[in-house]
Amino acid sequence: MSAATQHVKALASAAAARTLQQAATFAAAHSGPALFSRTFRQPGGKKVLVRFDWPGVLRVFDPASGELLAQSLPGQPFELVERS
Repeated sequence: MSAATQHVKALASAAAARTLQQAATFAAAHSGPALFSRTFRQPGGKKVLVRFDWPGVLRVFDPASGELLAQSLPGQPFELVERS
């Protein structure tokens, strides 16, 4: 197998891994029983999916990609978890 073929296979494998990760993130954002779940749009802004799950964790997702945009501390919906 040539170096070019190996490179293309490595790129395809990396793309498949990214797709799988994005699908898992999307599924996590849209699955499971939520105490509250609703799509919101602020004036002039984009839509976000807001979920309030047990034990009192508020999460904000991009509904298109499933990316977690913000998350609260358990039982403290007004306190954000520090993201790195």
